[in-house]
Amino acid sequence: MASSLTTKLQSLTQDIISYPVFHTRPSTLKTSLFTLSLPFIYFTYLDYRAWYNVGRGGLPHNFLGYIIQGILSPLKASRFDTSFMSQPKVLAKSGPPGERAYLKDEDVPQRKGDRPDVCKWILPQRQLDQKPGPESRTKYEKLIHSLAVDHPTKLSVKTSILERGGPALYINPEVEKHPGAFGTRNEIAHLHESDGGSMHVSISPKDAKLVIEKGWGERFGLSGTILPVTYTMVYAPRDEEEMKVVERIVRAGVKFMLGEEA
Repeated sequence: MASSLTTKLQSLTQDIISYPVFHTRPSTLKTSLFTLSLPFIYFTYLDYRAWYNVGRGGLPHNFLGYIIQGILSPLKASRFDTSFMSQPKVLAKSGPPGERAYLKDEDVPQRKGDRPDVCKWILPQRQLDQKPGPESRTKYEKLIHSLAVDHPTKLSVKTSILERGGPALYINPEVEKHPGAFGTRNEIAHLHESDGGSMHVSISPKDAKLVIEKGWGERFGLSGTILPVTYTMVYAPRDEEEMKVVERIVRAGVKFMLGEEA
C-alpha cells in the first residue's frame, strides 16, 4: 500500500515538473507575468486618478495616501447603520453626555430628495454632487467664528488636525472634557473645502441616529474603530432652510462635546 502511494506521488511530482511554465525561460516568464498584470495596473491607475481628483483630506495626497486608504478599507463602517447607537456600550463610551439628545425631532425634518452621491473610498469622505455655491462655506465660517466669539474661554477656530487643512471648531485645551470628547483630539466640526460644503461633526449617539435616519448625513468610514461612532458626515446645505438645520446640528455638537445639559 505504501509502495503504491509513493509511486502515485512520484508520478504526480513528475507531471507538475513537466508542466510548460517550469521550462519557460526566466525572461519569457517575466514578460508573461507583466502582460497578465497590465489590466490590474491599468485599473489601479484609473482608480488612483479618480481618488486623487477628489481632493485633499487627512491622508497624504499622493500614491502613499491611496495605498493607506486601501489598507484601511476593511474597517469601513456601514454608511447608514444606526441600529447599535442606542446600545448601553456605545452610550457609555461617549461619556455622560452620550445619554442625551440635543436635537429634537422637529429640529431635523426629513431631508427632501435623494441623498447626494459620496465617493466610494474610505478616505477622504466627500460629497460628489448636490454641491452648493461658495456662500455655503462663507456661512459655515461665520457660524463657527460666532460660536468661538460667544464662548471665548471654551471654543476656538483653527486649522483642522484631522483634515490637515481647512477651518475647524475646537474645544480649548484647558477646558475639562468628558471621555467622548477625546477621540477627535478636541475637534468639534470641520468643513470640506474640496466639495464645497459637507462637513464632519461630532454629535451625541442619539443625535447621530436622528441625523442619519432623517437623511442629513451618514457615518464616517472609520467611525466606531479609529474615530468615535459619533463622528458623522453632514451633507452640504442646498439652501437657506437647510443651512438652518445644519446650524442646529453644529450647535448640538458643541453642546455634546462640552458636556452641557440638553
